[in-house]
Amino acid sequence: MAGDTLLISAGDVIDVQLTSETVVIDSPHGRRVEERGHITNRMRLFVRQLDGLEKTYDFEDCKLGVRETQRVAVVRGRVKKVAEPLHLILFNLSSGERDAFEPGLSAYLGYTPFFGPRWKAVGCAFLVALAFWLASRFGFHTGPVWATMFALMFAFLTYPVFWWICTMWDQISERIRYKRVRSAFIAEMDARVRAYAPQTQQAASGA
Repeated sequence: MAGDTLLISAGDVIDVQLTSETVVIDSPHGRRVEERGHITNRMRLFVRQLDGLEKTYDFEDCKLGVRETQRVAVVRGRVKKVAEPLHLILFNLSSGERDAFEPGLSAYLGYTPFFGPRWKAVGCAFLVALAFWLASRFGFHTGPVWATMFALMFAFLTYPVFWWICTMWDQISERIRYKRVRSAFIAEMDARVRAYAPQTQQAASGA
């Protein structure tokens, strides 16, 4: 997990501001083509937290509907080399709905192996070279120079193949791992923010 600090805050919404902006991308010929851009929807929440302090949260492309007087919980996470905490999940505790922010979740829950595909491929190619060297030297009784040349040749030829295989393996295994960790994380956050729900909802869920 890239993140090492989890921040959960809850409070009542006192104001909501919705805005949108169109991002226009310049074409290769210098013409501004609006069709190549996209519209970013922004939502700013003014929240009076349970400790009485007021705080502002800005969200991009949030699909969750929120209005004044509703209670929300914001789950954020700190990630190394990123100054501000990333938005992970926004809960509308009054309506029982939530919206997860995939860029923040993938950055917070993502995992980068210590040995990437390149170094794994180097290790595999080295084992291939060692196997061919031993086979050439002691199996076919070739001289040390020819055995070394054969070993290096096969290592050179198999290295790109191993690199591709290791890259595919890391992508598939990380995708499987991330889906499992993401589901468990959201379920855990669902349980933790339940304590901040309005008293009427807590009583209803308890019944």
